[in-house]
Amino acid sequence: MSKTPTCTPDKTYSFTPKEITTPNKDCPGISRTVFTHVTNLHSLLCDWEKLKEKGTKTCKGVSALKLYECTDDYYPHQLEPLMNLLLEALKGLQNIVDSVHIINSQLQALSQLEKTTIGVIFTWSAQRISTAVNDIYNALCKEIKLKQTITENLAHCRNESLIEVYVSAWELEAYYSTDMSAYLFSDIGLSGVT
Repeated sequence: MSKTPTCTPDKTYSFTPKEITTPNKDCPGISRTVFTHVTNLHSLLCDWEKLKEKGTKTCKGVSALKLYECTDDYYPHQLEPLMNLLLEALKGLQNIVDSVHIINSQLQALSQLEKTTIGVIFTWSAQRISTAVNDIYNALCKEIKLKQTITENLAHCRNESLIEVYVSAWELEAYYSTDMSAYLFSDIGLSGVT
């Protein structure tokens, strides 16, 4: 049978109970996870802006080359490396959208687990953060489809006006705006996406 150990000078037994965490008491863990996802999203959106600028410069180079050096039967040889740079920028943007998809899925799962409307990070609940990230993800999906269409059509286009529309559409982004994430990042203490 079991017997309660007696305290002897050479053996000291001490028992300190550990607090068992309940699902509602795991807020620091969820907060930390959500904060990590939001900072990763911030980093990805900063990379998005850099790649967008790279693609914009490349599109403007293609535009200048096609508008001033192309004739009906001649394509300059400098067009191929520029289009390869544009494809590289597009591939980088697609990788960012894939990474944002992963973050979006994980935040949606966290918002399902954390059903309360208590702020996980300051006043932002997990559901509110998940909704904001989902809106950003949907806008980026539309942008990547538009940029893919531009990339596919830019090299073969001969219409000057249409070329300028393609360059403007790559640069100005019809669906995604940095304002979509400005409140989220400012409340967390991250700088704006530049």
